[in-house]
Amino acid sequence: MNMQANKPLIPKHTSTSSHIALAAVLLAVLALAVLAGSALAANLVKNGSFEKDSDGDGIPNGWSTNALSAADKQVCNQSYAGDCSFKMAGPGSSKRIWQTISSSGGAGDTYTFTIWLKTKDVVQGGGTTELFLEIHQVDGGGDLETLAIAGGTAGWQKFTLELTSSEPYDSVKVRVDFFPDSGKAWFDKVKLVGP
Repeated sequence: MNMQANKPLIPKHTSTSSHIALAAVLLAVLALAVLAGSALAANLVKNGSFEKDSDGDGIPNGWSTNALSAADKQVCNQSYAGDCSFKMAGPGSSKRIWQTISSSGGAGDTYTFTIWLKTKDVVQGGGTTELFLEIHQVDGGGDLETLAIAGGTAGWQKFTLELTSSEPYDSVKVRVDFFPDSGKAWFDKVKLVGP
């Protein structure tokens, strides 16, 4: 009698449905990692590209200002990102635009402030164009990082300031000062990221 041993049927290759299931799991893990990374890099500045000005006064929503003239305003004929930017023109004194972000934490937290800037015929003279990043401490003090911008004419350039808190804090401020003897500057795509 010729008897053949029973052999189990084991496929030589994994099924297509197993490959699809594995791919779906890997895609889900990747999507979660991307979302977590995006949340960490969320922009804390509101209206950072100066697109919104609901009351039409030239001052973009969410921003505070000091000593601006009629020439200092939201414009939608120059921009690095989106349709609009914020233009400031010299001369003047103590012209500022800033945003204070309610954010709290402790020593060792790091914030990064980025902004895109374009200048035309800026003559600093006795004035300045300067960027500020300030972490306001709970006890009233603060950590401060500044960056002076050179005069002249330049196309869109990205500037970055980074600052680490030295003690507990309750807010963070980004600020632009512009009071040269003459010239114009446009500011756009302001971003603040932190812990």
